[in-house]
Amino acid sequence: METLGPAPSGTDAVDLSVRQFREAWRLMCAGSPGFTLDEGGGVDYVFSGIPIAFFNVALVTGHDLSGESLQAHGRAACARASGEGVPWLFFVTHEGLRDDVDAVSVLGGCGLAQVLPMTGMLANRVAPPVRVPGSLRLSVPHDDTGCSAMIDVNSAAYGMDLHAAKPAIGTRRFWQSHVPVLGVVGDSPAASAAVMMVDGFRYVALVATHPDHQRRGYADAAMRHALAVAAETHGERPTFLHATDAGRPVYARMGYAPVSTHTAFMEKRFLEAH
Repeated sequence: METLGPAPSGTDAVDLSVRQFREAWRLMCAGSPGFTLDEGGGVDYVFSGIPIAFFNVALVTGHDLSGESLQAHGRAACARASGEGVPWLFFVTHEGLRDDVDAVSVLGGCGLAQVLPMTGMLANRVAPPVRVPGSLRLSVPHDDTGCSAMIDVNSAAYGMDLHAAKPAIGTRRFWQSHVPVLGVVGDSPAASAAVMMVDGFRYVALVATHPDHQRRGYADAAMRHALAVAAETHGERPTFLHATDAGRPVYARMGYAPVSTHTAFMEKRFLEAH
């Protein structure tokens, strides 16, 4: 079995988190006709043109940023996004800011409001499930119907209409080099998880449980199954994810360790539209 090196720490781990985020989003957005990728200047832009904020992101890079620098990046991002005509998210990595910078206050002056904290988390290995819940059937979808059902599970779980993203990530063509997993109970899609290979890491995404089937361990089982299938295909590579506050303790119990903290901001005009 391959011996893995020590997990990165400090600045290296934070840089890894930013790269993993950018490259995972590039993969998810690249199939959209409106895809654009701009890197450099302190902010990387990954825009799909899909009218869902999650698929259009501006990601702050760099280190030791002052409040003035962060505000300048925020204003530049708002100006650049103004011509896109789609909602978008501005992601800040807190380890890249000076200790005295209050990102919420600074970016509020740019018309950006905090919407979602996230934690970058890393594990070298995650054990497979000891027991898959008996009512749950896990499979890797090999057709568009199954891949589309994964998106439907996420739409229901997170209360977002993700239908417009299906042409980009809801097809078997997108998942050919990655590992989608769908969990079904009876005839109903109940849980999903996916692993994308991102720069040699198994990047976990789309972990969700339909509201009708929550608190039964279904998403946990789907995620471990996706990681195991990816390990069989690509080797026992380290695994990375970006967790919401709700998911962070679950992933910690699975062996993931936090390495970075991030916050997603959205333009207030888009929040007010909802």
